[in-house]
Amino acid sequence: MISVEFGLPDFEVSKIIPFYLMPYGIGALIYAPLTRFVTYRVVLASTMTLFAVTCFVCGSAQSLGYILAARVLMGITAASAIPLGLMIIGELFEKHMRGRLIGGFFSCAFIASLAGIALSGVANWRWLFYVPSVLSVLLAVGFMLFGTEYLSRRHVGHVNYLRTLKNVKIRNVFIFIFAISFLYHGVHKWYGVYLSRVYGFTQLQISGYFIIAALGGMFGQLAGGVLSDKKGRLVSCRAGILGLSAGVMLLAGWYPPALLGLIIALVSTGWTVGHNGLSTVLTDFPDEDRPMIASLNSSVRFISGGIGFSVSAFFVEKSFGLTFLVIGMLMLFLSFVLKRIVVEH
Repeated sequence: MISVEFGLPDFEVSKIIPFYLMPYGIGALIYAPLTRFVTYRVVLASTMTLFAVTCFVCGSAQSLGYILAARVLMGITAASAIPLGLMIIGELFEKHMRGRLIGGFFSCAFIASLAGIALSGVANWRWLFYVPSVLSVLLAVGFMLFGTEYLSRRHVGHVNYLRTLKNVKIRNVFIFIFAISFLYHGVHKWYGVYLSRVYGFTQLQISGYFIIAALGGMFGQLAGGVLSDKKGRLVSCRAGILGLSAGVMLLAGWYPPALLGLIIALVSTGWTVGHNGLSTVLTDFPDEDRPMIASLNSSVRFISGGIGFSVSAFFVEKSFGLTFLVIGMLMLFLSFVLKRIVVEH
């Protein structure tokens, strides 16, 4: 573990997280303008190559300072994936199937998380950077050699974030996304410290709960995709946020290990069901706005998440239980105002 190698307490190591979240959010704003001048294929291949380099730097770093600097660059380069993914899904596929495609797209991230958790249990933490570095190189080569003709296109149209946010319907969705991401990251990013401090779990036990969370998240994305396409985006959003708020409030208590696993699964499932609904709403906006919306989505989510994590640090050091209870109640409130903010198209 990084904390062991560099001799830092878990709370201090957890503070590395904003060095990835915040640059990821800011970096996402680069990609909508960039696709006006460079093809999707070149953007994806280039960012994956740079991501591979920064992963290697992190893995070979001999000090925490080098890791922090490389994590900033990792965040900026990794930020291309989700905006471009949403652009492609929104432009290539019909509305009635976008939710399930988005569910499949984001589920791949949870498969990667499961692989990373498994690797962390048997290998030195440096391999958590070396393996993605190699895979990113292979992915970059794949983008250049294979893929549809669509990847050779560029975005045609205006790129003006302020103009996009003048649309009240778009702006309201992002206000909601900012609020829910702020709250969620104030819980989720503390899982490792929470399980260590409150339950006294070992690293191996904590990895097991992260696997449960990843499985719940993967299921939630797929279930949310079906709900979004069959029952509507708002149904998916509301169901997800209600499950999320219930799970977070339950984390305020103390439970046997098996029941705790179910609650963590409920939190991750609720988050991803709602996430799918909101993400699918964004793909339904007009083609000319979609590139800006896709970039703003990642930007708002991760900047808000970084702020939410940083703000929550003060409160979780006082009490995990009380912090989680209040955050869960605020999430529940958001579920009641959802229909007034998010409008389906």
